[in-house]
Amino acid sequence: MNISEEQFLRWSRAPSETEETKCQSTFQRIKKALESKFGSNISIFLQGSYKNRTNVKLDSDVDIVALYKPVYFPDVSFLSDEDKKIFWSNFTPSQYTFSQYKNAVQEVLENEFDSGEVKRKDRCIKVIKNAQRVDADVVPCFEHHRYETPYSVNATGIEFMTDLGVHIIGFPDQHYDNGVLKNSATKQKFKSIVRILKNTRNNMIDEGLITDKAMPSFLIECLVWNIGDEKFDYITLTDCTRSVLANLFNNTIKKEDCWSYAEVSNLKWLFRGESRWTNETANTFLGKTWGYLGYD
Repeated sequence: MNISEEQFLRWSRAPSETEETKCQSTFQRIKKALESKFGSNISIFLQGSYKNRTNVKLDSDVDIVALYKPVYFPDVSFLSDEDKKIFWSNFTPSQYTFSQYKNAVQEVLENEFDSGEVKRKDRCIKVIKNAQRVDADVVPCFEHHRYETPYSVNATGIEFMTDLGVHIIGFPDQHYDNGVLKNSATKQKFKSIVRILKNTRNNMIDEGLITDKAMPSFLIECLVWNIGDEKFDYITLTDCTRSVLANLFNNTIKKEDCWSYAEVSNLKWLFRGESRWTNETANTFLGKTWGYLGYD
């Protein structure tokens, strides 16, 4: 399939103003309901593709963080064994558990919305869309503190526990800031290319060429962020997308060639340790995308 430059331009744009209005309306209603319950102890903010301005039409739901500030999860994995002993000897755990907090958030949302409009999920509490609002994934969480010594934190993020007991860590503020810097350094091409690849992925899903689990939006954004700024230096989006795709495909063939790839926050590795993804998965998607867009 040969894609025109005009199609690339359409794919590169953010969703319409009507969709943006629905997203904001959804966010504000949920924010008001939760703040009425938790007051100054809670911070409500957006994360994900809508916050980062890399969302496309079919992904125009909102990811809303409900951060309970008085409690945090400590991360001492970077400390020595001796420093870990010092930290835990001075640590007093909170009596307010994460499951209690998630239950409380769920109760607030069920009281705010009509019956059947709120569904508890493993990782979040979903508020289902209607004519006036978009789908919203509300993520209850505590702060995440990454310690560099037993007494000092060098990175603060968010952390939550799934209903299955798995801890998930993220750094949405750092992700947002690094995305803005990358977009500026690439003359606004970074976010355009991310949207193009997301729209391409959605088309391939619709045509049965890949499954809807083949490539998460978050991974697409992280992959593109790892490409050098000079690879975006093309006049047309057709050539810019070709350049980014070619470099990503070649770099993900072997794990050692993308060993330094990180999430956009630059605080977690993309393909190392306990990562959910592999370079092989990324490479397969990139190869199919190259062929779908008609590059030779």
